[in-house]
Amino acid sequence: AFQIAKELGICENHNETISGSELSTIADSEYNELVKRIKVYSRVSPEQKVKIVNALRENGEIVAMTGDGVNDALAIKRADIGISMGIAGTDVAKNTADMVLTDDNFASIVNAVEEGRIIFANIQKFVAFLLSCNIG
Repeated sequence: AFQIAKELGICENHNETISGSELSTIADSEYNELVKRIKVYSRVSPEQKVKIVNALRENGEIVAMTGDGVNDALAIKRADIGISMGIAGTDVAKNTADMVLTDDNFASIVNAVEEGRIIFANIQKFVAFLLSCNIG
């Protein structure tokens, strides 16, 4: 996992990655500090996923969680935005998620965020226009 993350520019050294087996030795109380420095998680259990999501949220982070199986459903639900795979995903994951990727392509997330920002900006402009017309 580290080598792939390094090639993608996600992390620079092994201190920024952790595996599920290493994570199982960490006390629950240490998760909030751990998630501040870890960028890549590999082979984590469903319970660990939920702990990671909760710790990130407690640190004030906005959390997006992707998943495709029943084991991902609780972490998907706990995240600020849960994203499920539409083709390979289970019905449980799809029903739990806030967003379903119908093409199972992660690039769709970027496109959806871009489109959402455009829509949000247009709504802000429209509300400002309505307020300016109705005040006078």
